Parts: sequence; C-alpha cells; structure tokens
Amino acid sequence: MKQAVVSIANDVIFVASLITAVMAIVAVVVKMYKFIRKWEKWVEQQSEHNFDNYMSVLQLKIMSPYMPMSERIKAGDIYVKLDGNGEVKAIYHQLLKELEDSDALI
Repeated sequence: MKQAVVSIANDVIFVASLITAVMAIVAVVVKMYKFIRKWEKWVEQQSEHNFDNYMSVLQLKIMSPYMPMSERIKAGDIYVKLDGNGEVKAIYHQLLKELEDSDALI
C-alpha cells in the first residue's frame, strides 16, 4: 500500500514537471513572438521613413535649379515610376518639355 502511494506521488510529480516544462516553453515562445512582432513593426516603420526620405530627395533634385538638367530628369523618371505626383510631377513634365524644345532648336 505504501509503495502504491509513493508510486502515485512520483507519477503526480512527473506529470507536474512535464506541465511546468511545457508552460515554460510556451512562455518563451510567446515572448519571442511578441518581440518578433515588435521588431517587424519597427522595420516596417523604418522602411516607410526610408521611402519618404527617398521621395523627398528626389523632389529636391527635381525642384533645384542648381542641379544639372540630366540629374533632374533622371530623378523625375524615378519619382514618376514611384507614383509621385502633384506640383513636383508638373515641374518634371515642364522639364521634359524644355528638354524637347532645346533639342528641337539644335
């Protein structure tokens, strides 16, 4: 009888150990998942900032009268391909017209 009680106690301790181990593993996996999600959001945010900065640099190139015409047009090509629009796109089309007019004079 005493051995049966000891055997049952050992079985209960073993099952409790397994449950504790599984809970610890689940806790680590949940923490890793939360960290990865947080990191993923940070990367997405940085990617958006990077794109915004790139578009701003292209806008500055297009709008600057001190940049060579070829650089302004090249920046405009990229800007339009990336769906840039508005006044900067209008200036780009004006630059293309100026280039066509200057080529027509030659």
